[in-house]
Amino acid sequence: MANFTQLQKDALCEVFNISMSCAAASLSEMVREDVMLSVPNVDLCSVSEVEQTFRPFPSVSAIAQRFYGDFSGKGMLLLPESRSLELVQLIVGLDFPLDVLSDLEEDALIEVGNIVINACLGSLSEIFNTYFDCDVPVLTTGACEKVLKFDSRMDDIIVMRIAFTLASKPIEGYMLFMVNERSVEKLKKAISHFILQSAGA
Repeated sequence: MANFTQLQKDALCEVFNISMSCAAASLSEMVREDVMLSVPNVDLCSVSEVEQTFRPFPSVSAIAQRFYGDFSGKGMLLLPESRSLELVQLIVGLDFPLDVLSDLEEDALIEVGNIVINACLGSLSEIFNTYFDCDVPVLTTGACEKVLKFDSRMDDIIVMRIAFTLASKPIEGYMLFMVNERSVEKLKKAISHFILQSAGA
């Protein structure tokens, strides 16, 4: 499995933090309060490492979306289920039981995932100077082993921890990009080019 250098990780954090500012503006309108989003770290992990990371979470909500282009794979916004429902409560402004998701709340959560995933893809589009075609996002909730069904063709997973900071409460989530080794190598080359451009080389 190919690894990112620390410089490449830092560059990815920089790129994704720029995209998160756009996502935060959209989410602020949805929840009617200030939202700050940041990406404290980025890492490249194997499937087994990701499964180990999320094993402590008994139940999660995941919004997944496949994308196609120079860099193809599947993006997934992953939230502990209790936190995802609290976020939905802020969006829809309703007092509903935390163990129940109606169609309205599901739509709201999918929209959150759609905003965050597409903000990240927007950043990747700039790096690659290309466009991505995307499938419709899908919401899955339940035990991690049910939600984290990895495609055998996807060798590596880019894991980003995302900090959602709202005026009322902090909510932490994770952004996963499931990709194959070929896509990772292309991403590494694009990041290296981005670093050289940023340095004025």
